[in-house]
Amino acid sequence: MIMLGHIETLMISDVCAEGAYLDGKDLGEVFLPANELEEHLEAGDSVQVFIYQDSQGHPTATTKTPIAQVGEFALLRVKELSTVGAFMDIGIDKDVLAPFNEQKPKMREGYSYLVKLYLDNASKRICASSNLNKFVNKTEPSYEKFQEVDLIVAAKTDIGYKVIINEQHFGVVFFNTVFKRMFVGQKLKGYIKVVRDDGKIDVVLDKPGMGKVVSLGDQIIQALKENGGYLPLGDKSDPEQIKKAFSTSKANFKKAIGGLFKQGKISIEAKSISLKE
Repeated sequence: MIMLGHIETLMISDVCAEGAYLDGKDLGEVFLPANELEEHLEAGDSVQVFIYQDSQGHPTATTKTPIAQVGEFALLRVKELSTVGAFMDIGIDKDVLAPFNEQKPKMREGYSYLVKLYLDNASKRICASSNLNKFVNKTEPSYEKFQEVDLIVAAKTDIGYKVIINEQHFGVVFFNTVFKRMFVGQKLKGYIKVVRDDGKIDVVLDKPGMGKVVSLGDQIIQALKENGGYLPLGDKSDPEQIKKAFSTSKANFKKAIGGLFKQGKISIEAKSISLKE
């Protein structure tokens, strides 16, 4: 089924001076302007396009790739405020509207907000909502401990970062477990630490157990090779230096270099390590 607000592959029905008409199936004809049509394309060819409604409500296509499609979360910037809401940039010529009643918090021009794109039932136009509670935590969480999940950073709070898990549930990554830069709208992998009795979910960014240490060990070896077999970091180094170099805690770093030392791969000094030949 061909849907508004999505990237689809459509067949060209007819080509004219103004552009091309594409077969949108249930949507009817979808117009692709001439400045978006490659010269070699003709009737019968297929083209990948993003479909939206123009200001007159006609199905229209663009070959430009939008920042997000309907049903997806994305960090979008407000280009202009109007009497009906905020118009946000999604990377194509047509902006999307975030109506005032879908703004939580109230939006300001030039600022960016995490929103979910949806199709308005009445107008069939693509809209944006920063009222994320409407879309998240609608089902009971059923995650396994240490399960790998997809995360989107939703907000920074007093205790950590509020994240959206698999686009379905809210969770928290606590500050004391974060050793890398995080920002609203960022997409990254994480792991379920615990699902509490009240439904709240704790998430960590690093793979629990020895898997993290092994992965960090590989990073350390690679860094040593890239720096002539020497790094000015050791058992007694400042934790902030370690965090800056490897986005990890001093405890994890010490476990990793300890494992490498036992394998006979490195030598360890108080504030340095080096590759063994």
